[in-house]
Amino acid sequence: MNENVSDPSADRKTFRALPLGLALAALFAATQFIFVLRAGDCAVLTTFGRPVRSLTAAGLYRRWPYPAQRLHRFDARLRTLEGGFDQTLTQDGKSVVIALYASWRIADPLRFLERVGAPEPAAIALDGLLATCRNAVVGREPFAALVNTDPAALRFAQIEQAILAAAAPEARERYGIDITEIGIRRLSLPEAITAKVFERMRAEREEVAERYRSEGQGEAIRIRAEADRERDQLLAQAEADARRLRAEGEAAAAESYRAFQKDPELALFLRKLETLEQTLGKESTIILGPDTEPFDLLLGPGGKK
Repeated sequence: MNENVSDPSADRKTFRALPLGLALAALFAATQFIFVLRAGDCAVLTTFGRPVRSLTAAGLYRRWPYPAQRLHRFDARLRTLEGGFDQTLTQDGKSVVIALYASWRIADPLRFLERVGAPEPAAIALDGLLATCRNAVVGREPFAALVNTDPAALRFAQIEQAILAAAAPEARERYGIDITEIGIRRLSLPEAITAKVFERMRAEREEVAERYRSEGQGEAIRIRAEADRERDQLLAQAEADARRLRAEGEAAAAESYRAFQKDPELALFLRKLETLEQTLGKESTIILGPDTEPFDLLLGPGGKK
């Protein structure tokens, strides 16, 4: 038997595997010349270490194989930085401990690669920038803008906006980072001044209470003075009315006296009638002689019944 005769089945298997191998080789070669940038990512393409292209839009791109060109890919989605606690001074020299938070994303991947290179160093650099801007902004604000019993006097929103306005341009210029939001996540006081702050707040509350008491006493004095004035006016008016009525009565009495002087008998008759009216109006029994005045009026003219 001739041992050099090939097996037909083995030849068929080799023929079938050849297209698959070529396809895999072509796919591998394609991955060296093209790449896909996903949505939410950004990248920088370098040629022998020198940046040549900054990519921010999702899509399919061409490149030379490594080591001629290298792709530096970054996550461009929004990130959150929680800053540490740092002590700073207010405008009036009071110490406060403030911790900030910030939302940021990579906006310029080329500058980001050149200045920081990775998210972790970027977070450290951004925390230092926020600390500098925070100290500058808080240093222009009084202590009462951060710690106050009156909510209307607090300026948290204005302070946060001022820190954002100061830090955002610097972050974009230095690191290629866009800061979208900055906020105060925690505020506290050093133990050394906490007691003094509480004492000052207590003194302020006592001052307010004393002012309210003084205002109440002043209002009470005003009300009493107003009441006394109205009382005096009423008494004066009543006295004037009494004097007027007495004068009118005296004038009427004088007129009656003049009439009685003209006719004394009429005056005596009217006085007797008045006495009878007062005496007989009561439930009483009186025994008098018929000639007793004023009961003599009960007798007819000439002293007859």
